[in-house]
Amino acid sequence: MNIKLSKIAKLLSLELIGDDQDIKNLSIDSREVKNGDLFVAIKGENHDGHNYIQESIKNGASAILCNDKFDSSKISVSHILCKNTLKSLGLFALGYKKIIGSPYTIGITGTNGKTTVTKLTAEILSQSFSVSTTIGNYNNDIGLPLSILSSESENYQKCIYELGASKRNDINNLVNICEPDMTTLLNVSEAHMESFGSFENLINTKEEIFHHSNIKRVVLNKDDKYFHKWKEINSSREITTISINNKADYFIEKNVESYIYLSTPKGRIKISKADSSGLLLINLLFSTALAMEAGAGIQSVIDGLRSFSGVKGRFYCFVSSNKALIIDDSYNANPESMRSSLNQLKYFKKDKIFVMGDMGELGEKSLIHHLSIFKLAKNIGVKHLLYMGKYKNEAKSTFGDGCMTFNDIIELTNHARKVSNETTAVLIKASRFMNFDKIAEGLK
Repeated sequence: MNIKLSKIAKLLSLELIGDDQDIKNLSIDSREVKNGDLFVAIKGENHDGHNYIQESIKNGASAILCNDKFDSSKISVSHILCKNTLKSLGLFALGYKKIIGSPYTIGITGTNGKTTVTKLTAEILSQSFSVSTTIGNYNNDIGLPLSILSSESENYQKCIYELGASKRNDINNLVNICEPDMTTLLNVSEAHMESFGSFENLINTKEEIFHHSNIKRVVLNKDDKYFHKWKEINSSREITTISINNKADYFIEKNVESYIYLSTPKGRIKISKADSSGLLLINLLFSTALAMEAGAGIQSVIDGLRSFSGVKGRFYCFVSSNKALIIDDSYNANPESMRSSLNQLKYFKKDKIFVMGDMGELGEKSLIHHLSIFKLAKNIGVKHLLYMGKYKNEAKSTFGDGCMTFNDIIELTNHARKVSNETTAVLIKASRFMNFDKIAEGLK
C-alpha cells in the first residue's frame, strides 16, 4: 500500500486533522505498529483499540483513524475522526481497490472448503498473474479489508478473497467491500447454528454471495442439492458448472490409482495424485474452474498444484515420526465436513484411525449429528475410533469394538502414537474449541 493520508480522508469523506503523511501500512494491533503506520482503533468484543492509541504512537504510528467520540485532544499525530472505524476500514478498502484499477476479483464462500479453495485458486493464478488474496483465514469485516490493504504492489491483476459468515448480512457486507466479478457458493451445511438461529437464516446469508450487481459469472456444483435454486437466482449471469459425478463444464473424467483426469473447456488435465496433496476432489474442481475462468491455462493448473503445500488443519497430510500418514483436519468441523473427510479417508489403502472430537454450535441436533458420524466411521471401515468429547457412552455403543474414549489431549495423543505406524492413516478432526491441532503437532 502506498497512499497519502489526505487521500484516505477524501475516500472516507472526512477531514484530515494535522499534516499529510505517506501511508504504506496500517495496523489494528498497537503491538505490531511500525514507524509510519496508520493505526486504526477498532472496538471489538474483548478489547477497544482506542485504549491503545497512545501505545501505537509510542511504537511509531504517524497517523490514527478513530471514532469521533474519542477525546482526540490527546492525539499528538495526524488523525481522522469517523462515526465507526470498522465501517470506515471497509470503505477505505473498497476505495483503495478502485484506486489500483479494480482488478478482477473472485469471492468464495461456503460452509466447508473456503480456505483451501481460496489458497489453491490463488496458487494456480499466481503462475501467470500477480495476485492478492486473503491473509491466512482473515475472512470477516476486519480481515477482508486488511487483506485488500496489505498489498505491497499496486499492480495486482487478480484478487481472490474468502468471505466468511457467522450471522445475517455478513456476506452482504463483504461483497460490498470487495465487489467481486465472479463468485461461488461451495456448499451449505449446519454450522454456527446458535448464532444464525435457523438453517433458513444460514442459507439466506450464504446466498448473499450472489447479491452484488458487479458479479458477471458464478461457479456452481451440479451435484449440490441447491444447484437448481442457485442457478435460477443467477439466471441473468454466466454460469460455470462443476461435477464429480456427472458431465459439466469441469468434471472428473477418470479417477484411477495414480492420476485424476479433469475435463475442462480448455482440454483434459492429467493430475498426478502425488501432486494433489490429499485434496478433496470437490475442492480441486472448484479451484480449477475458478482459476481457469479467471484466465489460467492448463499448465498453470498443473504447476499450481505442484507448488501448493496445502493448508495446515485442512486435510493437511504429513508423515509422523513413527511413519504413519497423518491427515490433519483439525481446524474446524461440522456434520458435513466430517462426512466429507471420512468419505475421503475411505480411499486410503491403509488401516484407518479416526481421532474425533466434538462438533460445536449444533443446538438441539448435536447428539443426532454425532451419532451419525460414529456410524459413518464404522461403515467406511475405520479400525480405531479415538474419541474425546461429551458423547463417550454413545460413541462406544454406536461404534462398538475399536472405540476408545479419552479425557485429555495428552492421553489421546500418546495412544494415537501407540496404535499408528507406516500401515495406518490417521484422520484428526474436531471443532476448533477442542484444540485438536495440538494432537497433530504431538504426532509430528
